[in-house]
Amino acid sequence: MNYKPPKRRFEKSGFVDPETAYYVPLENVTNVDNDDMKTMVDQGRYFSIFAPRQSGKTTFFKTFSKSLEANYIFILMSFENCEDYDLKKFYHHIQKKLYEQLLYQLEMIQCHQLQQVKQFLNTHQLSDSYSFYQLFEELNKIITQKKIVIFIDEFDGIPVHEIKNFLSTLRKLYQEYKDKNEKALYSVGLVGIRNITQLTVGGVSPFNIADHVELPSFTLDNIRDLYQQYTQETNQPFSEGAVQKVFEQTQGQPWLVNRLGSILTQQIKPETTETIHETDVDDAIEILIDEDNNHFSNLSEKILLYQETFKKILDEPVVHLAEDKSQAFLRQYGLIKKSNRQAVVSNPIYQKRFSHVSSKQMKPLPSQKKKIFICYSHEDKDFLDKLLVYLKILKINDIDYWFDEKIRTGDDWPAEIQIAIETAHLTICLLSNSFLSSSFIQKREFPGIQARQKEGMIIFPVLMKDCLWKYVPWFKNVQIYPKDGVPLEDLDEKEQEKKLMQIVQDILEIFGIK
Repeated sequence: MNYKPPKRRFEKSGFVDPETAYYVPLENVTNVDNDDMKTMVDQGRYFSIFAPRQSGKTTFFKTFSKSLEANYIFILMSFENCEDYDLKKFYHHIQKKLYEQLLYQLEMIQCHQLQQVKQFLNTHQLSDSYSFYQLFEELNKIITQKKIVIFIDEFDGIPVHEIKNFLSTLRKLYQEYKDKNEKALYSVGLVGIRNITQLTVGGVSPFNIADHVELPSFTLDNIRDLYQQYTQETNQPFSEGAVQKVFEQTQGQPWLVNRLGSILTQQIKPETTETIHETDVDDAIEILIDEDNNHFSNLSEKILLYQETFKKILDEPVVHLAEDKSQAFLRQYGLIKKSNRQAVVSNPIYQKRFSHVSSKQMKPLPSQKKKIFICYSHEDKDFLDKLLVYLKILKINDIDYWFDEKIRTGDDWPAEIQIAIETAHLTICLLSNSFLSSSFIQKREFPGIQARQKEGMIIFPVLMKDCLWKYVPWFKNVQIYPKDGVPLEDLDEKEQEKKLMQIVQDILEIFGIK
């Protein structure tokens, strides 16, 4: 049989259109009770879906939505790139996407209450979580046809300051209408890289009413089916040994499976009917491991944030700890997994690609956004303001810094601070007696900072006022700035300016900018 040019391709990013790319449906997408997602929707459940980046989630949900069309009004939204939105812009985003899809689908089913819904939506503006609640409270009174199912993709992109309110509102809607069959917001699915059901904000879990589903990787049969689709189009076969080799080396990670398919058919044995064997897979893996691509670059950025933990797991299996924040971070990006009660690297290809990870102090990749967390006492806000004038030069060099003077009251560690520490490459500590005596800093911020320091994050203490910092174990064997150890408070204005400029220069040098 002669070789025929393929009609489709192995997709490596975004939605997989079965018309243009090889596609296989994921199997066994169920909750802990073995209910599939269609059953959960039919039961009116709210649930979260865990899916690391480039695991086929977008394709899965767009395909899944088609199974709901006969009985539900299905609305798919995304919170991608919404993390920096203020409250008004965020809810305007929701309103635009939600109203457009809702009206379109009500028109398609010729809903008898369409005009009533239009009149209501024309007057009801979404501005906060309460107005979101009022929306569905009113729709419950108007709509009698079909049920609304909302899936929110990229839920991790929600503005951090609104997580608690938004999730609490969904929980309230669920609890108030869970025993009623006729309800507008019938089922909700939140898609993200975190287990949202375990998310704690302000000391409480705002979405603990939900089921939890994890998208599986490709099975051996999935890979065999995917490659067979290529064979049927081109007459070029894969040996069974080659398929099993791909499964063994990728453990079914969808991006890796598709990328190897491309390399094998376009670089190793292109435009031929010669069988692809195990040795060809070995050659393709060597090419893959050596190439630069966005998939590996994104994962490298995440590894650098928790390189000590990853290195330990890379060298040998360690005990899997569900509550360990470092392991949880690496797992949510698909870098590690649980296997026989141990934490292991997710597949041999990742093991080989990232074997260079060292225990040296962390440095961001050239393409990676460099981030600084500023830890300070509110009583030293005047010194922070002086420092900020000089820190602005950092942003010109693609270095961002984060601080928040508002989140200092109460006993709970705000999510904003947690995320800022988790993703920072360097922490500036503004030392003073107020800083050292702050129970919030001691109990809430510094445990996270110390954990990140073990992973390679740099501690950069700036001596603002004379204090007893030498007696604090946190700063043992850490360089204090200014390097002469003279508090900035003791200097005149001109000398302070010189020291603050030197501090910024030192930070730039740490990030390799001279």
